[in-house]
Formats: sequence, structure tokens, C-alpha cells
Amino acid sequence: MAIGFTGHRALGDEAKCRKAILGFLEQRKASALGLVYGVSSVAAGADLLFAESCLQLELPLRVLLPLPVEEFRKDFDAISWARAEQVLRRAASVEVTSSDQSREACYYECGIETVHQSRLLLALWDGGPSQGLGGTEDVVAFARGLGRPVIWLHSTTGDVRIFNEKTEQEILDDPELEFLNHLPDRNPPVATDQPEALARAWFRKVDVSATRSAPQFRRLAAIPIVLTAAASLLSGVESWAQGVGTFLTIATAFGVSAAILRLNRRRILWVRTRVAAEVCRSVLAFWSTPTPYEAIGPEVVPELSGMLMSLNLLKMLDRGHREISLEDFKQRYRQERVASQIGYFSTHGAQSAAEARQYRAAIWASIGLAAVLNVWLLGGPHVSRSFGQEAWKQWLALGASVAFQIATVAGALLAVNDCDRRRQRYRELHQQLRHWDAQLEALRTWPSVLRVAGRIERALLAELIEWRSLIRNPRLAKK
Repeated sequence: MAIGFTGHRALGDEAKCRKAILGFLEQRKASALGLVYGVSSVAAGADLLFAESCLQLELPLRVLLPLPVEEFRKDFDAISWARAEQVLRRAASVEVTSSDQSREACYYECGIETVHQSRLLLALWDGGPSQGLGGTEDVVAFARGLGRPVIWLHSTTGDVRIFNEKTEQEILDDPELEFLNHLPDRNPPVATDQPEALARAWFRKVDVSATRSAPQFRRLAAIPIVLTAAASLLSGVESWAQGVGTFLTIATAFGVSAAILRLNRRRILWVRTRVAAEVCRSVLAFWSTPTPYEAIGPEVVPELSGMLMSLNLLKMLDRGHREISLEDFKQRYRQERVASQIGYFSTHGAQSAAEARQYRAAIWASIGLAAVLNVWLLGGPHVSRSFGQEAWKQWLALGASVAFQIATVAGALLAVNDCDRRRQRYRELHQQLRHWDAQLEALRTWPSVLRVAGRIERALLAELIEWRSLIRNPRLAKK
């Protein structure tokens, strides 16, 4: 339960406001279905009260600053800044949300980001209009417009109003995260006080499920195609099999089985688990960077917003992890991520090319055989005298039909396995990764390295996210 906060700087009765905030947080902590943590700035006034209240109740605190610390401190007197420094030292994470904008715009962006990073907004507000861009009214209006639950504590009267009211279960409801959590887990138990180990164990669980689904999907995709072709052939055989009906019965059974074995469900399972695993892999790739960095956010894969929020919380709580140097990060990232993907695309590009050649060879060989049999069939009288019987015509026709069906099946499998497009895509990514790897080797600052690494992650995820969007509507059972 991520609780965001917005409020005034000038408070009439600070003690009364602190009591109201503490009371709300205590109630949420006691009734929550999961871990409660705060998301807030530490601006003088209400923000600072909320942050101190979170720390007093031992709730993790994610601090969002509108400006770099050196610039931000100019908005404080000496006493308030001393309090803010205490909060910054004890916060689970501190992030700057600003860009090169005016001071008011930076505060506004910080408030908007607070709403985005929370499930519920607590507002300490007197109900009046904002005194400038980024005031409490602006943030509350934005949250209400998104449908986000907003708890309004009146900073003067102490009255409480609720906008977009939802139950705790409704706030935390996340069908996709529940589905992923219910995947079978064969990992040994991991202590919940080891955030990185927990995140990596969760990744392995989802990755194993995706890997287990993919090969079966590729192999089984041929079954409905082959059964449909066999049903077609057997229906034709029935026409000269003296009306026994056996072939027609078998053909019907094959046709029905082909319809039943359509693999849309398995395709959905694979795409859902593979996208989740790869997004998690990207998060883990940036786990030890000195500043928070996301290669991809929930706006790109909204179904995985709960997973991303959970992973970012674990990263935030992993205060004991060692922040590595730039050179160590580059070396690890290039070896564990870039080099492995270059090898993967090289190998699978060659495999896709070989598969395409095999399917095309089968297509042309079958068509050639069918053509020869049909030509032979057209030379009927001469061949009939050579064989001295008429049954050969039926067998030649059946042989030609079988050859054409084999060509059809091979063409369908070439399309289903997407061999040509996969080969081209693998080659493109192979070349791009080599280009980006050379850039990483030459770069010498964190921002430039993270920008290139971000491009790599987005390129690796682009196709999976596209597939994910195609199966967004169908739902699987949660277990």
C-alpha cells in the first residue's frame, strides 16, 4: 500500500496536524493487507510532518524531491532544514523528479509524480485554491481526475472527506500480479528481509514458467495443422473406399481434434509470463545503480504496474546493497546482458534461417512430386497399357493429393513459426547490440551509460510488449 501525500507549507496548528496524520497512518498500518509505505516530498510544513510520521511508525519512506538537494534547501529555514536532513538520512530512497523548468513547475512535477507512485493520496488541505502552480489543490484535482482514492484531512477544522472511495481490497486488486504470484514455484524459500534475493527468486520462478511454456507451444503448434491436413486427405480417400465410412469417421475425429487443440491459451500463457520475466530482468539489470533508473515504466505495460511497483519497493528497501562503480557496472552489464543477448540472437538467427530452408525444401520437393504424379496421371492410356490395370489412377491421385498437403503443411508451419521475420529481427538486434556495446565501452559517465543501456532494454522488450498488447483482453485462470 503506497500512500502518497500532499499538503500546505503554512499550518495553523502543527501539533494538531501531526496527530491527524499519525492517526491515519496508524490505522492504515494496522488494517493493511500488505506492507504500508509513504511517498512524499519533505518540503517544509505538511510534507515534513508526513515524512517524520512515517519514520516514527517505522514505515518505509520514498522521498521525491522537486529540486536537487543544494537548490531545495534554499526553501528552508535552519531549523526546518535540520529536520529535513534527518528525514533524508533515514529515508529508504531519495529521488529528484525535476527537469530544467521553473521552480513552480518542478514542484508541480513532484506532486504529479507522487500521485503516479502511490495507490492512495492523503491530502492535508484547507480547501482553498493553490497559491501557484504545484499547490495542494492542483495535486488533489489531478488524483481525483485519475480516479485515485483521496483522503482529505482539513488542515483547520480536522474534518475528513473521501473522494473516489474504494476498499483496501479494491485498491490493491491486481489480477495480473495475482496470476504471476500463483505460478508454480520450485525455488527454495527466501527470507523476506533479503529484498534482492526475493526479487531474483521471483524472477526465476516466472522465467522457468515462461521457458517451460515456449518449447511446448512451438512443438504443439504443428498438431492442429497436421490434423486438419489429415482430415482433408481421409475425406478424399472415403470417396473411393467402397463407402465403408471408416475413413470419414477418422477424418471427422481429426477435424474436431484440430479445433480443440488450437493453442491460443498456451500462447497467452507464454506471452504473459515471458513479458513479465523480461521486464523483471530489466529491473534487476539496474538494481545497483547509484540513482534509481527504470528502462520501462508502467505506462508502457499497465498490466504490470503492480509488479513494477513491488520490484521498485524491494529495490528501495534493499538499502544494504552495494552501489558499484561505473566501470564495474559496465563490465557486468556488457557480459551478463549484452554479450549473452548477442550470442542468443546469433544462434537463434542461424536456427531460424535453417528452419526456413528446411520448410522451403519440403514445399518445393512436395510440389515437384505432386506435379510429376499429375503429369503421369495425364498420360493415362500409355501408362495403363504398361501396368495393365486401372487402380493406379486412384493411387496416383492420392499420391499427388498427399504431396500437395505436405507442401501446404510445410508452408503453414513456415508461417506459424515465423521463421523469416524472426531471422531478420534477430539479425537486426544482433547488429544493433554490437553497435550499442561499442558505445558502452567508450562512455565514461553514468547518465550516458544509462541512456544507452535503456535503449538496449527497450529494444529487447519492444517485440514482447507488442505481443503482450495483442493478448491483453483474453484472461487466464489465476491458478
